[in-house]
Amino acid sequence: MFVALLASDVLALLSLPSVLRQHHGRPAATMSWLLALFAVPWVGVVCWWLLGRNHLERRKRQRRSSHEAFSAATERPRGTGGPHFRGLIPGTTDGPQPTRGNHVEILVDGSRAFPAMLAAIRSARRDVHLLFYIWKNDETGRRLRDLLAERSREGVTVRLLLDGWGSILLGRRHLDPLRRAGVHVANFFPVRPWVPSALNFRNHRKLVVVDGQEAFTGGMNVGREYEVDYHDLMARITGPAVAQLQDVFLDDWYYATGELLEAGPPPRWTGDVSLAVLASGPDQWDNHVHDTLFLTINQARERVWVMTPYFVPGPAILAALRGAAQRGVDVRLLVPRHSDVLPAQVAGRALYPLLVEVGVRVCLYDGMLHGKAILFDRDLCMIGSANTDNRSFRLNFELSCLFRSEPLARELERIFAADLARSEVLDGDGARRSTSLQAAMGSVIHLFARLL
Repeated sequence: MFVALLASDVLALLSLPSVLRQHHGRPAATMSWLLALFAVPWVGVVCWWLLGRNHLERRKRQRRSSHEAFSAATERPRGTGGPHFRGLIPGTTDGPQPTRGNHVEILVDGSRAFPAMLAAIRSARRDVHLLFYIWKNDETGRRLRDLLAERSREGVTVRLLLDGWGSILLGRRHLDPLRRAGVHVANFFPVRPWVPSALNFRNHRKLVVVDGQEAFTGGMNVGREYEVDYHDLMARITGPAVAQLQDVFLDDWYYATGELLEAGPPPRWTGDVSLAVLASGPDQWDNHVHDTLFLTINQARERVWVMTPYFVPGPAILAALRGAAQRGVDVRLLVPRHSDVLPAQVAGRALYPLLVEVGVRVCLYDGMLHGKAILFDRDLCMIGSANTDNRSFRLNFELSCLFRSEPLARELERIFAADLARSEVLDGDGARRSTSLQAAMGSVIHLFARLL
């Protein structure tokens, strides 16, 4: 026993330099890991080397180098100017370039989104590019697979990029008909069991681009539950922003395959929506989704309505939401009453009292809510793949869009209103109501949420 304890302490000490280097500039995470290493050494050491340590540090450098090479070899889509998002998007040289002249349609639930995506794919003349986190071998996945194979045989170039971990259960038998039909299939991060920490980094983006002229993005994966059971949102986009969404796919495809592709003719102006494409990932120095969300919440004057299935934000976003409510902004948080990810539900519930006590309306949706959307003031909204949680902000590759349009904001307001009518608003007692076991579980999960 003594030898085992001594060995665990030695391993914890040997892990110390790695913790200090990896979490430089994040003292809270560093202190949490140090506490775990020395309070429960065996558990802390195992968790650090399997999950906490960024084994993908090399992959992050490779991804960053790939992005830089792609940018140097291609002409990146330019913004169309204008002060649409001044002060809301971090001003970096490689940051989002907003565009004007877009048309956006919000597609509510799979009953509208999947038929629209299938129709767009059927109308394709040149190419179809798809990027998904989860693709399931079920009725929905097979229907889309068979359509892609059919279009490929008809001469349309089809490229499918999947996340290795999110689609890990998708066997070769499901994908073979695509390859036989000439569809190009690739994994963004192939799963390698001997690198378990690689599971921490995932391409969580959802994107379909047809002929470089029409795009779909939002929260839906490919599976029967996303088409039928989950309440979710996708945005159908035409206009100049499609070139930037196409660029996100081509960049990811270049990293996964080494194939440098031509972007095709630029999209035409189709509407009056100003749009900023926010693509973020752990390879970036700045997280565009997180930083834009933080700035936008802090500048909101009337309302901030958040729809998210998983609410485990870091301290900056939590403080921004509390600060907005304290200065009189109408802040509402719409989350599912019962989540499909229990740890996220427990961790999020532990934060509800901190929000309710400053006037945030926490609303529990009666159903499986999977949409990711935020409504700011009268004319600004965000829809995409990013949840309001630490994983989306730090570990996943995400894709969200920031829109400035009063008609679009009114449409999203109507969607929120219908959802809020199906929700229970927690009062102070309801937010604090939990058993001792639930409170303890929430504290433990929050500790590890910060560690990740």
